[in-house]
Amino acid sequence: MASLSEGNTAETVADRAKEQYDSEKMMTFYQLVMGGGGYDIHYGIYREEGWGVQEASRATTDFMMSLMDWMRPLGEDSKVLDIGSGHGGAMHAMVQKYGCHVHGHNLSEEQNRFNMEECKRLGILEKVSTSVGNVNDGLPADWEGAYDFVHSCEVFCHVADKAHLLKEVCRVLKPGGILVFSDIMGADDASEELLKPFTDHNATLKMGRPKAYIEQLKESGLVYVAWVDMSHHLKKFFLQMVEQIDKHTDALLSTGSTTEYLNNWKSGLTNRADKHAAFAWGFFCARKP
Repeated sequence: MASLSEGNTAETVADRAKEQYDSEKMMTFYQLVMGGGGYDIHYGIYREEGWGVQEASRATTDFMMSLMDWMRPLGEDSKVLDIGSGHGGAMHAMVQKYGCHVHGHNLSEEQNRFNMEECKRLGILEKVSTSVGNVNDGLPADWEGAYDFVHSCEVFCHVADKAHLLKEVCRVLKPGGILVFSDIMGADDASEELLKPFTDHNATLKMGRPKAYIEQLKESGLVYVAWVDMSHHLKKFFLQMVEQIDKHTDALLSTGSTTEYLNNWKSGLTNRADKHAAFAWGFFCARKP
């Protein structure tokens, strides 16, 4: 996977994001290494010492749903937009717990297919829908004022103009609507040089920072409510991802990963764990007046 440079564009980032997640090799990699075989494929929070990545990543989904529900009750009449819905873990959980309607807007057509097959298995197809789109291009014009909630888990890192996307979120929310999103970021005091190994390896031009997101939320037309800092969970999750690679090496090799590729991931994740203080991660909450 080639590294990104400052000359690359939002379109390049979108192409890289699709490459990063869309193939069978990469879908298997992230499902096993980040999701522990489950559908919640993102960083996790640990309530118990013995939890692995599957329990921790599912806890992230549960926590984000709880934030949404406490800010405004989720229910059967709620319309939720999940930006960057991926394999659909959050969609499945929201529909099963609250009975709400959820639309997943996602870059990967293959992930959407995978998601909808699981929705069919779960018997929730009548409550879900998906579309394919690049959020770097904004959100569809006819979505204005259409949603009660917007949820997004670790997608903003792939967005070139984060401030513009937040304004788009404000546009598609109904008055009183709620935004809850998470992102992997650079710590406010971390240098760009320290973050370069991550940005070179992932589909992002520049990582967000907590202070920058708070200001961008305030400028978007939304009312900033909270930033819940869970950065202290990152080191353990990085190290457990290395353990998952070791545990599932045969399955990963069978879907096209190479030993060199897996070793590069393990080295990169170990480096992130060593330099975990350079990263920030957690949840932002905002509402539309």
